[in-house]
Amino acid sequence: MCAYRSTATFEERGIRPPPWNSATVGESDLKFIHLRDGEDTGLLQYVRSGGIAFPHIMVPDQLQIRGVAKLSTNEPVGGVSALHVVGDQSEQDSVVLQNKEADEANSALSTMVSHALWLWNAKQNIAELITRAQTRSLLAAESWLPTPLAHAVFGQVPGTAAAAEADAIEAREAEGQKNMLAKTDGPVSCVAWHPHRSLLAISHRATDCVFVYDLVNDTWCSNVLQNAYMQGITSMAWQPNCGYTLAVGCTTGVCLWNIVPAASSDSADVLKAPGLGGGQISAWMSLLSFPELSGTCKYPSQLPTSDKVSFHRSASSVSALSFSNSGQWLVAGHQTHGHLTVWDVALGTATPLKRSGSTSRSATLQVGMSPNDRYLISTHANGQLRLWETENWTSRVWSDFNANVTRFTWSPDSRSVYFAVADSADIYALALYKAPSSLDAQVTHVTTFTAHAAAVSEDADSERVRVGGSIKYLALDPRGQRLVVSFDDDSTSGDISLLAVYLVNNDALFRAGGDSSALMPLGYVRGPNWGKQHRLEQVVALEPKPDKSTKKKRVRVGTPTPSWFGFSPNFEPGALLTVVWANGKISLLPLLYATKLTRA
Repeated sequence: MCAYRSTATFEERGIRPPPWNSATVGESDLKFIHLRDGEDTGLLQYVRSGGIAFPHIMVPDQLQIRGVAKLSTNEPVGGVSALHVVGDQSEQDSVVLQNKEADEANSALSTMVSHALWLWNAKQNIAELITRAQTRSLLAAESWLPTPLAHAVFGQVPGTAAAAEADAIEAREAEGQKNMLAKTDGPVSCVAWHPHRSLLAISHRATDCVFVYDLVNDTWCSNVLQNAYMQGITSMAWQPNCGYTLAVGCTTGVCLWNIVPAASSDSADVLKAPGLGGGQISAWMSLLSFPELSGTCKYPSQLPTSDKVSFHRSASSVSALSFSNSGQWLVAGHQTHGHLTVWDVALGTATPLKRSGSTSRSATLQVGMSPNDRYLISTHANGQLRLWETENWTSRVWSDFNANVTRFTWSPDSRSVYFAVADSADIYALALYKAPSSLDAQVTHVTTFTAHAAAVSEDADSERVRVGGSIKYLALDPRGQRLVVSFDDDSTSGDISLLAVYLVNNDALFRAGGDSSALMPLGYVRGPNWGKQHRLEQVVALEPKPDKSTKKKRVRVGTPTPSWFGFSPNFEPGALLTVVWANGKISLLPLLYATKLTRA
């Protein structure tokens, strides 16, 4: 691993953090505009100079959503007109048998269903007998053993008071954990920008529903994407070059939504592609799950038809999703192992990409296809960063990190990957020096964000804010001009509600001898203020000592922390930074700069 010398930090460049009672509205002429309230004259000057001000998008903590109907009905489900589960013919056949009497042509199928029902009833009777025997054993054991020891030996018997109490405790713990996640990370669990349109898919943590916001019309889509299979949403991705197709990764697999907008009644809009904002939509879902981890691992396009595995349902869960830029491939990582799955969405086939020694400790954290579709990056819970080339589907691993890679982001020219490591303030880059499909790459240490305390103004008695700490997430804008970094909440961190922004010169990574100007400090972004009760630190006076000196300490309270941030793929004046805050507010911050063409 090589390193570049860092010649300037935020502190050395004199970049001051914004005060706690201000909010950032955007960047203009390499300067960030921070406003204290809606009457701040800086807002008018910002708009007159060509700045764009977007309103906040609000997502509430709790929502009243109509319950999801059974999967065997054709009635609308949560605003969806139809539901389709690939590879689950048994449920479809059961619907047919409930609506039509079996005739002679279906006699064999009726016999099979009868046998299945008989086996199910037998299983229920056996389970009841086992439960009765377990209950008798438990009651006998409680007569001569302490009750906790008897329960430890014979377990909790369904139907007993002890079992009901255990179930109630488990339910309360699960609900408490969900509420804790909502308080720390906010009501939004995932966000995904449409690659070609100004559409934002937002998943709600408490209800496991997906909402679509149309930025052009400044309105929500009137329908909600909701289904009984879509639980525990972990990731989302829109399919490029395919209209409105959204993949939602969850604990049951991948829910692939196909959305059809309502046709416009205006004759003037006949040649205009319909949008999703405001009107009713039609949508159906396909449940895509994982093939068995068997067979030879090859690139999907090189597999014969007989070796391709059709979609089928599975209990495996998805931790990360990424579409190829062409929209042909969908790559998924899993929470239970380190293998990857590559789908050909059009053909409905999936191929497992196996890794030797893969266990739950090597679960996938993030996957990402390069913009040119020639490489794939995956990070894992065992600290590995793996680079795949997609021609022969070989890979190379880097694992000499002190912790897991928390987040990575591709450069638009597919020549480098910026990433951060947990419990570290360092920013690294993986530079690819040769043309695809070469794996000749090197990890370099680019810079370190040094935690420090800085005054918000030049006044001698001005407020001082401590910034920095371990880097939690980072994101690079689609043109490769701005890198945004957030900080984790640990013993070394300061104001974690701040985002640090770097000016990026990606070509500096490939100059002989290295270059210190790959990342240059630019400024800070602060989110919307939550009020005085959420101020980062407040000075508390302790009891005065006998010498009449008063000791003061700093106490941390609440902060508007960012739970997710990224960039819109389409924003002509520069880059549109999207930040989801823990209180449910979504900020759209335009970073206006002179654009330049990037090398493909």
